[in-house]
Amino acid sequence: MILSTIVTASLAFSGAFEAPATEGAPVATPTVEEVVLQPINAETAVAFKAKRVYLGDGNHVDDGIVLVQDGVIHSVGADVAVPKGVSVIELDGVLTPGLIASHSHEGLGGESVDTTRPTMPDADIAIAFQPKHEDFAASLAAGVTSVVLAPSPSTLIPGTTAVVKTSGGKVVRRPAQLEVVLSGAALNWNSFPTSHAGAIAELDRLFSEPEGQIARATSGNLPVLLAVDDRSDISRAVSFAGRYRLRGALYGSKWAEDLIEPIAKSGLGVVCDPFDVGDDSRAMRSVVALSKRGVRLGFGLDAPGRDPQNLRFGAALCVRAGLDPKLALKAMCADAASIAGVERRIGKLERGLDADMVLWSGDPTELTSSVIAVYVDGTLVHGGEE
Repeated sequence: MILSTIVTASLAFSGAFEAPATEGAPVATPTVEEVVLQPINAETAVAFKAKRVYLGDGNHVDDGIVLVQDGVIHSVGADVAVPKGVSVIELDGVLTPGLIASHSHEGLGGESVDTTRPTMPDADIAIAFQPKHEDFAASLAAGVTSVVLAPSPSTLIPGTTAVVKTSGGKVVRRPAQLEVVLSGAALNWNSFPTSHAGAIAELDRLFSEPEGQIARATSGNLPVLLAVDDRSDISRAVSFAGRYRLRGALYGSKWAEDLIEPIAKSGLGVVCDPFDVGDDSRAMRSVVALSKRGVRLGFGLDAPGRDPQNLRFGAALCVRAGLDPKLALKAMCADAASIAGVERRIGKLERGLDADMVLWSGDPTELTSSVIAVYVDGTLVHGGEE
């Protein structure tokens, strides 16, 4: 629980709940220079003190302090000097960055794909983002403060992803990735493409003379998210990414166990599909093997079809199978942010990043632990005490 506030001050930081423009444009936030390089203002700053602070990158600080000003982290550590007059909130529990779901559909109102055409590379999922949608309450309750909203992987190129916060309406990045579907989900029996060969031929045509978002992907300015299912899909995806020097990640890990080396050598990260009770142990073994080879990992969620608690459930299953708990948390924080291209905004408790934090009753990779409080941009948005 939150034990006490030593100095009373408001936690309602300026701009924390601004809604995006009608087309989902990012909300302006203070720059690092505007926040961390300026003198601390006791009226807008607050220090969070916890017995253990997980930084999100695999490291932690015991008896740590996170000093926040205007929703941005000013400093983190065990020896942070808190200026006179700044509110100090003592937290009883474990403090982590807010979790990031690396592939999801909540808050879209069912508008996650347009199946009228097989390729729509310039389709922007952020346009369908509904910041006040009821889906996000469950995400916050699960400690998920940001999600990668993605088109449903059911056409060859369904569009681009966007990273949004689950409270406050902020679009962190749009577009974030170009989604390309190399699994059988993109094939049709009565319309193009009807075969993997046809799908690859079409992708080769588009990527050899790239335009729009495809041109951004081939120039390295936009990561790709390559949706795969089985071993053949993974092989095609790795080969395709290498052919056009694409950077990004695979979405789908359950059959990766036999292809660890090609995946690792490709430089692609891997976003794991959501896990379910009764999944073949191969799925968890694949994640463990990928982590041992140094592959960046993220966990998919695909809410609202799945409860947001499934994100941490999947990580816990992998920990039980041998995944280092620190790497499991990293996959839901720093690595998830890196894969989505937002590592300079979210994913870690680090100077200059957004103060998105979750207070837990224990280690977040243990299912016996629960969410006590959630902060987005330094503001309490779920649980805790005002």
